[in-house]
Amino acid sequence: MMGVYVQQVPFVNRKECHECGEKIKHGQKFQELAIYNDPWLTKPSTVRVHTENDDGHGDCLDNLLDTSWGDFRYFACTACHRTIIRQCPSNGWRSYVKERDGKEICVKCYQDEVLESGEMKEAFEGGRIPGDFYNEWDIKDNGWKPIDKLGNFFFSGSEGAKRFCDSAIGLINQGKKVLVDYDSIAYGNSEGYVSLFVK
Repeated sequence: MMGVYVQQVPFVNRKECHECGEKIKHGQKFQELAIYNDPWLTKPSTVRVHTENDDGHGDCLDNLLDTSWGDFRYFACTACHRTIIRQCPSNGWRSYVKERDGKEICVKCYQDEVLESGEMKEAFEGGRIPGDFYNEWDIKDNGWKPIDKLGNFFFSGSEGAKRFCDSAIGLINQGKKVLVDYDSIAYGNSEGYVSLFVK
């Protein structure tokens, strides 16, 4: 992943609304939430958000999840059921959301699944390279071996991506599991460097 990453630290704030920043006053309705500003954290932050303060655009709880007006919104991971921020707070290019079977899951759940079972063949069939930014030790600890000719592979545009995807599909057809580590990739996956691993 390119860009600076700042380790997120869990916090507790019960005095101000996490969405609008205003103090939560006596008698105001609110909801207390456990949120994660990093999907790999094991301990959540505890925050409160106003409810029933709809000004015609939703209340603070609605706005916390609403991607139509701002970035750094939250979502509920359908795999682990935690409320997680959609983008890395210190590097907004890093998305924390992946789609699996039409549902949104966090990148931690995605990586846990792929490290165990590999990418699905269908993920490569459209010529778009699936994958994520993995830690090198997670790849090694889970028994993945690099494919030398497809390590730090540069692709640009659909032709290069299709060649890479066809190689991955060929390995899957041989009964192997494959994993793609993004070494460095452009926003939108239009070009970059990726590495293929197998087990």
